Amino acid sequence: MNEKEICLYINNAAVKSLLYEVSVSPKPGLVDKYNNGSHSDMNMLTFIDSSIALNGYFYDCCSISLDNKDLPYDDLFNLLRIRGIKADKDMLKATGNINTHKGAVFSLGLLASASALTYEKKGFFDSETILFEAGEICRHSFLKDFDMINHNCITNGEEIYLKYGIKGIRGEAASGFPTIKNESLPYLKYLEKENINFNDRCVMTLLKIMSVADDTNIISRGSLKSLEYIKKKSKDILSMPLDSQINSTFDFDKDLIDKNLSPGGSADLLAATLMIYFLEKN
Repeated sequence: MNEKEICLYINNAAVKSLLYEVSVSPKPGLVDKYNNGSHSDMNMLTFIDSSIALNGYFYDCCSISLDNKDLPYDDLFNLLRIRGIKADKDMLKATGNINTHKGAVFSLGLLASASALTYEKKGFFDSETILFEAGEICRHSFLKDFDMINHNCITNGEEIYLKYGIKGIRGEAASGFPTIKNESLPYLKYLEKENINFNDRCVMTLLKIMSVADDTNIISRGSLKSLEYIKKKSKDILSMPLDSQINSTFDFDKDLIDKNLSPGGSADLLAATLMIYFLEKN
């Protein structure tokens, strides 16, 4: 593939992963085809509008990276950040100022960049290299971010970091997405041998992520106890026989809706997992 083909291929995989993620059902506390989860301001159509608005953003992340591959990682990441800010604005415009994909804009944009650089170097998409490259691109910038928090204008993620030392998605990315590398991607591949459809494999992969991820969305809506509860409940469901897991996930969905909890960070990691999976498979 030439550079334009590489960028388009990765862009399409990223958009496909966003559309798959919102379509996968049931998802505890999250928007899916059955209900709006713990969200009163969004539904599946909101996510579709948002996904379409981001079509082209991932292409640009790839193009920026290939055009500036000789720059230091900090400088490259700053260019990607500028493009990401515009993507956030495009998303909010498409959704009527509803934040559907802010986490995915960051994670999938970074992985798109890393995927383009990986293909340019190796001639194929290799998950281990992509995830390592993603960590290299953002690590130093994020370390600076945590050292230079503006206490007069603090985000939810920064507040959680200062209170609990949990770095959330920024820490995940800076470490090369260990949840994807060690947990969700191997598990999704492992489930290929089971006689279950792809939707259900994705539900189980989401539960795998929820069982280990320090999801700051959960802490923001609830507490550290809420996070531990969701981790344990997800593990419990995964320990059940396969034919019981989906039915139990419906009950888990009702539970999280009643508690007004939403594992949005885990949903973003599912989309990121699917993106890498699609790139490696095709």
